Amino acid sequence: MQSENAKPIQRTGFQLRHGVVLILVAVSSWIVPSCSVFACDADSTLTAFESAIQSNKTIRVNYAKESKSLLFGKRPAEKGTLWLSPPQRYRVESGAQVFVRGFDTLWSYSQASKQVTIRVGGLDSLEFGPAGFFGSVRTDFFPVDCRRDTLEQVECWRVRLAAKTETAAVQRLTLWIDVRNNLPVAAEYVDYNEETSHLRFSDYRPDLPKDQGRFTFTPPAGAEVVVLPAKKG
Repeated sequence: MQSENAKPIQRTGFQLRHGVVLILVAVSSWIVPSCSVFACDADSTLTAFESAIQSNKTIRVNYAKESKSLLFGKRPAEKGTLWLSPPQRYRVESGAQVFVRGFDTLWSYSQASKQVTIRVGGLDSLEFGPAGFFGSVRTDFFPVDCRRDTLEQVECWRVRLAAKTETAAVQRLTLWIDVRNNLPVAAEYVDYNEETSHLRFSDYRPDLPKDQGRFTFTPPAGAEVVVLPAKKG
């Protein structure tokens, strides 16, 4: 019980500020370690990316591609739609061209030539394309570094990768992976001819029922069908 002669306790500005400082120090000691969660680790980011892709039976996404070559200059821009069925099946439709990869068959169709080419076997060694890295990042590349980045107001992990072999069709690859859903919003790759390609991805649509049948191809009536020799390795 407080004495009648006791003076009331007065809290000075310093004491209040000091208390705030102590609180801030305590809070900071709790916050700082948790910031490591937001550090960019290439291996963890690639694992999250693969999980996001493989968690769906099918994925549909629009893409836009621009390429520039030291030898041939700037190539015509390309836009199209990509369907994925992880880990390896895909369908690419761009203008009058269609590419479809099933389990072990690749169909290529050009409306201009009215020709369908069919290849069976050895598909993993074919040239890199818009679907190339969705199922083979770990197989073909090793991570170089990873950092946080912003691409057109989208917070991303930017992961740079390098080819495991000097003869790979693509030597360097960079992915911009959305931190919210772990899906790529953009990519850039450089091939062995030093041609650089930029890709943008938009409008992801997973598991549409009608997309289950996208990964086989029936040649149109009147089209010439050319069966290419099996390619090994």
